Amino acid sequence: MYRVGYTFDIIRFVDGSIGKQFLKDYFKRTDESFGVFFDAKIREANSISNIPAELLRRFAVTARKGKKIRGALLTLGYQMSGGTNNEAIDTASFIPELFHTAGLVHDDIMDQDNVRRGLPSLHYQYADMGKTLNISTDLMHYGESMAMDIADAVFFLSWDVLLNLPFDDNLIRKTGLIYSQYVTRCAYGQALDVTNIEIDGATEEDILKVHKYKTAEYTGVMPLLMGSALAGDIDDTRKQAIIEYGTAFGWAFQIQDDILGIYADEQELGKPLGSDIEEGKNTLLTLHLSKHGTSEQKAFLKEVLGKENISAENVEKMREVLKDAGSFKYVYDLGLMYVENAKQAIPAVTSDKTYQDILESMAVFMMERAT
Repeated sequence: MYRVGYTFDIIRFVDGSIGKQFLKDYFKRTDESFGVFFDAKIREANSISNIPAELLRRFAVTARKGKKIRGALLTLGYQMSGGTNNEAIDTASFIPELFHTAGLVHDDIMDQDNVRRGLPSLHYQYADMGKTLNISTDLMHYGESMAMDIADAVFFLSWDVLLNLPFDDNLIRKTGLIYSQYVTRCAYGQALDVTNIEIDGATEEDILKVHKYKTAEYTGVMPLLMGSALAGDIDDTRKQAIIEYGTAFGWAFQIQDDILGIYADEQELGKPLGSDIEEGKNTLLTLHLSKHGTSEQKAFLKEVLGKENISAENVEKMREVLKDAGSFKYVYDLGLMYVENAKQAIPAVTSDKTYQDILESMAVFMMERAT
């Protein structure tokens, strides 16, 4: 159901340098203005109390350390649709980035992750701060409450950005409908992920369904559609092509994320390796291993899956086991297949060769990136 497209033996692996450069240029162009945005909102919060102001300041530090893929895609969707107000669209691109980081704050609480982007997760920061403030309640409960509070506030700040954009009201309304549709679907996908079917009962389709709704759509589809909507009307054929491209793009992104969770450099990744294994999460890697590994390899998976404080030695062993069982190759090839599926949709997304190259290279870069 979810392995869309054709089968093939050899994949032409196009270089991702154009996409990587597009992301770098976007980051360089918007990082200062993103900081200015937060500074203004922190001052507003401080007019009430230094408590929410400090909360937002800490959130901003985490937000500005992100890769900004979704914001870059929103600007790309606008530009390839003929939009010319570059300053306004750069501001609009804050919307998916605010939602993304706020969602990660909630995700860290649900997954009980203590590190995000090389820093203590926000709820851990506030659990620690609770000691200094002599908070009488349970410190972790305090930390989680404060983190959820600021994430909820930022969800609404993203709407503040949208509603104050200098675009036609009808375009803002259409963009808001796209935004609300996909963030709602993301929340539903999170419910699937938290429920986390036991690996013995999970299928590849189950995992890809979680990936689609929790990650792929709001990563690839939503920002491209929002940017395109702000530039004007999107005909149905082009809209469907954007959905096909963005979904395949998002699947490739999440597959590489799962791979990096085991194989990345921990310092570059900004969070502990093996966290998905500690949480007992079903990933395509562990699913394949559970179905196709030797009895010894399956026993090792059962031994470490869902166990806290996985050792560096066991992470290294898991790397070897996944490669020996063919799980790494299978999942990596699946990611490349989604890159190819994204490429197939591009001609119907735009006829402009420059933007076709950026879209293709961005998709390829999702499987090349190291973080």
